[in-house]
Amino acid sequence: MQAWDVVVVGNGVAALRAAIAASDAGASVTVLCSRAPSSTSHSECGIAASLGESSHSAHAEETILVGDGLCETDVVHSATTSAPHHLAELERWGVVLRRDGNGLPHLGQLPGQSTPRTANTGDSTSRELLQILEEQCIKRRIPRRGDVEIFDLVMTENGIRGLIAMDVQSGSIFGIQSKAVILAGSGFESAWNGDGVGMGVAASLALRSDLPLANLEFTAMHPLTVAETNLYLPLDLLGAGAIVMGSDGTEIPSDGGADELARAIVDAGGASLDMTGIPRSAKSWYAGTFDMLSSRCGIDASTENIPLMPAVVFTIGGIPVDASGNVVSNDWDSTVDGLFATGDAACSGMHGASASSGNRMLDAIAGGALTGDTAANHAKSTNFSGSSTISTALSEAHHMHDEILSKAGNGGTSVGALMGALSLAMQTHVGINRDAEGLSSASETIRELRNLEFGIQDSSTMMNTEYIAMRQTQGLLAIAEATITSAVAREESRGSHRRTDYPESNKKLVHHSLVNGDGAVSRLPCRN
Repeated sequence: MQAWDVVVVGNGVAALRAAIAASDAGASVTVLCSRAPSSTSHSECGIAASLGESSHSAHAEETILVGDGLCETDVVHSATTSAPHHLAELERWGVVLRRDGNGLPHLGQLPGQSTPRTANTGDSTSRELLQILEEQCIKRRIPRRGDVEIFDLVMTENGIRGLIAMDVQSGSIFGIQSKAVILAGSGFESAWNGDGVGMGVAASLALRSDLPLANLEFTAMHPLTVAETNLYLPLDLLGAGAIVMGSDGTEIPSDGGADELARAIVDAGGASLDMTGIPRSAKSWYAGTFDMLSSRCGIDASTENIPLMPAVVFTIGGIPVDASGNVVSNDWDSTVDGLFATGDAACSGMHGASASSGNRMLDAIAGGALTGDTAANHAKSTNFSGSSTISTALSEAHHMHDEILSKAGNGGTSVGALMGALSLAMQTHVGINRDAEGLSSASETIRELRNLEFGIQDSSTMMNTEYIAMRQTQGLLAIAEATITSAVAREESRGSHRRTDYPESNKKLVHHSLVNGDGAVSRLPCRN
C-alpha cells in the first residue's frame, strides 16, 4: 500500500500550488486527478492584486462589499495582503505578465473594482499559470498522476486515514495511506452547463463521508458568455477596452461586480460585447479569443459585436474550511483531523455571496499555498495509521465496482440523458432568478432522476470512461439536490442568490448555510 504525508486531489491551480507548498514544507506529496492538470474554464481572468495602491485595504473592502455580508474578513485580508507577494513569486518562476509603459505589470479595471487591479497574461492566464506550476512540481519531483478517480475518503472517528482510488487505464482499484488529504478539485458548475468538467467530485466525497457542504446556493454567473454557446470570453477583455452594450446601444455599467453585470444582461434580455475599442497594443494578448470567435462563431470581433447571455461558470459554495484550510464539521469549533480543502472545491469565505473580479485566481493561489503548508505541518506531528480500515474500505469498493459492471448492458437511463435533464432543470429554475415554485419543480425533477436506474453499456474494467461518468453523475445529482435544499432555506436575496418571491429588502440574519448528507440545513454565523 502506498503511503504519503500529503495527497492532493485535483488538477488545477489550487491543487498544484498546494502540492508545491506542502513539498516546500518538507512533506512527501503526490497529486491525483482524473484528468491531466488543465484549466477548467477559459473565462478565468487574471489575478487581483493591489500593486498600484498604498495598501490592500481598498481591495479587501471591495471584496467584502461584493460578497454582500458573507465574506470571512480574516480570509479576505490574508489573501489581499499576500496578493503582491504571490504575483511576484509567479513572475520569478517564469510567468510573463502584460506590462505597462513603465515596465510594471499592466492592471485592468474589471467589474466591481474602483481602480485597475487585475494582472494577466491576456487570454491565456490560466494556461500560463498551470504550465509554470507544473514546472515547479517537476523541479520538486512531485509525482502527479492523471486518469485516477477517487472513490472514497477513508476516515475514522480520529480523522482522515487515506483514500480509495481507481486507475482508469488499468481498472485496478487501490488504497493509499496518508497523514493528510487536500481536496482541491473543481466546483459543481456542470450541474448547470453540462460540460462534464466541474462535476463536484470533492463535494461528493464529502457528502459520502457525512460531512456538510456550505453555501451551495451561491454561484458565479459569467457575463461574457457568447449567447447560445458554451464559449466563455475572458473577463479581462473589459479591462482592455471592451464594452458591454445594451440593446439600446448604451453601455451597461459594471460597478457592482461580475454577478451584477450578469444580472443586468439577463434582465435586459441579452446584450452584446463591443471589442472594437481594444487598442492594437492589447489585441495581440487576446489573439486566441479573436481567432476562436472567428472559427467557432463566424464573428469578426474587430468589426462586429458579440451577443451575450450569462451562464454559471463556477460555484462559490462547497466544503467549508477555516482560515487555514482545515475542513470543519457541523460547527466552526471542530475540524476533521488531517482533511483540508482549497480552491473551487472549498467554501473558504473569500467570496462570500458573490465573487469579486480576479479573486477566484487569487483564492486558488493564496489559499492553495496556505493550505499546503498547513497540511504539511500537520503531517509532521502525525503518524500513519488506519491500514486495516483502508483494507476494509478497499474490499467494499471492489464489491460495489463488480456489482455495477455486472449490470452493464441491461438497459437503464444513459449518463448523457441524465446530464441533459439535470442542466435543463438547473438552468430553468436555479439560475439567476429563483422562487419557491421553481425550486420545488427542480427538486422534484432531480429526485426523479436520482431514482432512475442508471445504464451503461461498457462492462470492461480498462479505460471504462462511461463507468466513471456514471459515478460522477450520481454524485453531481446528490450535490444538486443539496443545492436546492439550501436555496429553498435562504428566503432572501443576497449576492448571486436572488429570490424573486421575496422583496430585496428582506434580508435575514447574516449566516452560512450548511447542508448535511441527510438534507438537514443548519445556519451558522460568520466567524468574524
